[in-house]
Amino acid sequence: MVKIAPFRGLVYNDEEIADHGGLLTSPPYDVLTPAQREEYLNSHPHNFLHLDLGQVLPRDKDPHAWHARSAKLLKDWVKTGVLTRRERPTIYLMDTEWIHPVSGRKQTRHGFICLLRLEPHSPTSSVRPHEKTFSYHKMERLALMEKTKAQLSPVFGFFPDPDGQLLKTMFDFSRTDPDIVINERSGQSHSVSFLQNSEMVGKLTHFLADKTVYIADGHHRYETALNYSAKIKKTLKKVDDDSAINYVMVYLCPMSDPGLCILPTHRILTRLNKSNEEILQALAPLADIKDYPFAPNGEKGARRILSSKLAEDNKKGLSVFGLYLAGADRCYLLKVRERIKQERMERDPACRQLAALDVSVLQYLFTQGLGLKEEEMDDPDLLNYFSSTTEAVKAVISDSARAAFVINPTSVDEILRVTEEGLVMPRKATYFYPKVANGLVVNVIDPAEIITAPSH
Repeated sequence: MVKIAPFRGLVYNDEEIADHGGLLTSPPYDVLTPAQREEYLNSHPHNFLHLDLGQVLPRDKDPHAWHARSAKLLKDWVKTGVLTRRERPTIYLMDTEWIHPVSGRKQTRHGFICLLRLEPHSPTSSVRPHEKTFSYHKMERLALMEKTKAQLSPVFGFFPDPDGQLLKTMFDFSRTDPDIVINERSGQSHSVSFLQNSEMVGKLTHFLADKTVYIADGHHRYETALNYSAKIKKTLKKVDDDSAINYVMVYLCPMSDPGLCILPTHRILTRLNKSNEEILQALAPLADIKDYPFAPNGEKGARRILSSKLAEDNKKGLSVFGLYLAGADRCYLLKVRERIKQERMERDPACRQLAALDVSVLQYLFTQGLGLKEEEMDDPDLLNYFSSTTEAVKAVISDSARAAFVINPTSVDEILRVTEEGLVMPRKATYFYPKVANGLVVNVIDPAEIITAPSH
């Protein structure tokens, strides 16, 4: 059973937002490059990244010494009023306007931030992950949570709402005068309305009670909340069943919302002990290969043709990938042989849906075609990910990467088929866009605080 609840979150005060709201929020820490991290940290002393991914100083012997500074800074911001805590438990209705990076069209995603009762992962859980996580991130986030005693970033989840019933309920609450409006330099804007009406909150909690929440983004944040809860319970003699440590802050979006978008996660191999000819020869038994020379219309002209073919074949249910190789004057279309895909699905009938995913098929090309080992899939010095085709191609053309594999995005339907079988996808199988901005709400965790939700 899904159990959500309002909470007394920390938000930036009105003066902060009015004076420099566009400089306060930040993307999730794990999507930032080192250069972007410095840019956000230098943008304003109250930028949220100072809490979520603070500055590493020359004197720091421990690379995570900033955790303690983050905890002190959070206390200082609350004490001085930079952040203020809501007097009453609140659900935070949120509209995010953004520009699609491919189509260029303006879109809006509708969702809300609330607390979600934690559940251990299981095939029958009402809260389900869809991809694997990295152990390092969970350890680092747990250490930060222990210092700050707060959930700084929400987990991003979505849920079934085929008739748009909940979307309508959310819009029944007036949004003509939102409580928070932040226009980011990136072009994204966030409008947040504080929902405290018991009847409306009751409608939300009742609607979601028998649904399933699928984790879209922030799997490691969810698992960190589970680990933190378990660790606190070991240190306390008694914990109330509705203690705050049994909940995690989440951003939830209806599955039917037109603003829910998944971008591809292209794979970049930074090194490979093979020549271009050897790479193509190794992949030839597994895929039909067609090349698209850059001449006479340049790389962008070839990329347009490649992108069109990728989309066209994807609609036919085929597993197809684009390939860029360092030093090559052309790009390639890899059309995986159907017998390869069929053999993989038949090998383990219980995992057919997982084996059919493009991300799984591509991993098979890496291991069986290129000879990479499974454990190498976790090596960030070997395998990187880009959601932007332009950035992926640029990495190869600039010779900072050996090869780029361009992939079609995973669909919501594919996520559902996999998770309903109790399976999880390979790491970085999806890239939900845009990411939920950090800094709109913070959840303070106090084991003595009792979380309650109005009944419908």
